[in-house]
Amino acid sequence: MSASTKSHGIPGWLLLIGVMTVIGPASIDMYLPAFPIIEQEFGQQGIERTLAAYLIGMAGGQLLYGPLSDRFGRKPPLYVSFTLYVIGSLGCALSNSMIVLVLMRILQSLGACGSIVIGRAIVRDRCQPEEAARAFSTLMLIISLGPILAPVVGGWLVTLLGWRSVFIFQGAMGLILIVAMHRMLSETRDPAHVKPLRFTETVRTYIGLLAHRKLVAYAAVGGFSTYAAFSYISGSPTMMTHLYGLTPSQFGWLMGVNGIAFMLASRMNMFALRHWGPAQMLSRIIWLPLLLSLLICALGLLPYQPLWALIVLQFAFFMSSTAIGPHVSALALAEHGRQAGSASALLGALQSTLSTMGSVAVGAVNDGTLLPLALILTSGAAGMCLSYWWVQRAR
Repeated sequence: MSASTKSHGIPGWLLLIGVMTVIGPASIDMYLPAFPIIEQEFGQQGIERTLAAYLIGMAGGQLLYGPLSDRFGRKPPLYVSFTLYVIGSLGCALSNSMIVLVLMRILQSLGACGSIVIGRAIVRDRCQPEEAARAFSTLMLIISLGPILAPVVGGWLVTLLGWRSVFIFQGAMGLILIVAMHRMLSETRDPAHVKPLRFTETVRTYIGLLAHRKLVAYAAVGGFSTYAAFSYISGSPTMMTHLYGLTPSQFGWLMGVNGIAFMLASRMNMFALRHWGPAQMLSRIIWLPLLLSLLICALGLLPYQPLWALIVLQFAFFMSSTAIGPHVSALALAEHGRQAGSASALLGALQSTLSTMGSVAVGAVNDGTLLPLALILTSGAAGMCLSYWWVQRAR
């Protein structure tokens, strides 16, 4: 992997995995500009529940795709996942109430999470730990286009065609990816690593993985990072509209700034990994999100909270917290080659569970001001540091 990467840029298989994986995050970011409009059309508040429902589906669905990919290979479950994604997307577009939208978002997420789990497993199939860290950093570079483009595209679609067009667009993307995956992706699971698909065996596998302290601890580091990210994603539409009066299009552009932070974090990682390993890099950056979240709290306490200051701080926060993810994934999966699918699923499920907790917490305390959101960001950053301390104790 490394040689071809250095000589010919991003390998085709990794580029496809990146595009497939970005579907999950993009399906969150793309409809954020429509939050106030959807609430107004349905005559009901609580749009944050649709995001929490999506994250719940992501958490539970990943546990299914891990054993399926270890038993049947990486490609067959992908056909199922993208089919569910397309059906769920069209169901969202046809929703006539908040409860129907919540249910369709769950179905959509059960499809979207398949490519995330299986994509990580394919990287683990092909790469050793340090190569995997570079591959995950490259994936993050590709995936970072999602938060840049998705809110902007979503803002345009909402403004020009209405919020339902966002989900029609997502369904079309799912169909395109089914064709691309069928034509371009080869099977990578080692036939010698086939795992039997029995309920008791699956439960035994997950119990064994949960007993692996380093895997769980690294999953918690990454999970609290996504907890903070999704807390902000869930709460910022209401906060930005209430505090700064942004339109859907303006909010879409602002969320796109976070994608630039993800891209810069990826480039920083790829450069730094030439000199240090993933464990060394993680030890150097783990404390930065906590410092920056405390500064956002300080901003929230001021009587006047300029938008430019919040943009600078959130940019730095997401750049530092996102840089943690590739190292966590590489280190967590390094010792689980024989059950890479299940280990990837458990890693993703634990992270999605924490993300859901962040989204639910925001829904409970979000009052349109900055401070509650800043405090939740700080709790996520503190969780990262505590989980990393747990990793060190597991050595």
